[in-house]
Amino acid sequence: MWREIVVKLYKVTALMFALLASSMVTAQAAPQGKIAVLDAVGAVMRTDEAQKRLKTLRAQPAYDANSKEREKLIKEYQDMVQQLQKDMAVMNQEQRQAQGKKLEDKRSDIEHVERKLQESEQELLQSLMQDMGGKLQKVVTDLIKSEGIGLLLDKKAAIHVDNSFDLSSKVTEQLNKSN
Repeated sequence: MWREIVVKLYKVTALMFALLASSMVTAQAAPQGKIAVLDAVGAVMRTDEAQKRLKTLRAQPAYDANSKEREKLIKEYQDMVQQLQKDMAVMNQEQRQAQGKKLEDKRSDIEHVERKLQESEQELLQSLMQDMGGKLQKVVTDLIKSEGIGLLLDKKAAIHVDNSFDLSSKVTEQLNKSN
């Protein structure tokens, strides 16, 4: 019986040493690299080219008209809210409901105009990403090599990121140099 226990103990010990040795070899063979994050869209949108195109977009008559319409609707909405707050005490239930409906309609109008503005900006972003996609890929690949990065994550996927891990500004800088 003792002999069986000693043999089992020996086998377990040998197995533990084998596992420990293999984990040490694996740890030494694993690639060593830094971890970094990247906001690719933000990096592209901060480029000189993107800022130029955004300025051009905002100067277009349709975009400008929608932007002014949004500002007008927001002002009207705020005025309606203030008026409702003043008159609330003297209004009956039916008047309150009517005013609530008007506020809801105004908010819907604001959201509609904001969607149109966002669609224009989204089209610009898609155009930029299509035009700069190749340059972006090259810049990111070059930075991965030069910075010795072993893991690159989307910045939005991280809960907390110290700025020293963020490559976005370096990518923007390199994209500006490549134009």
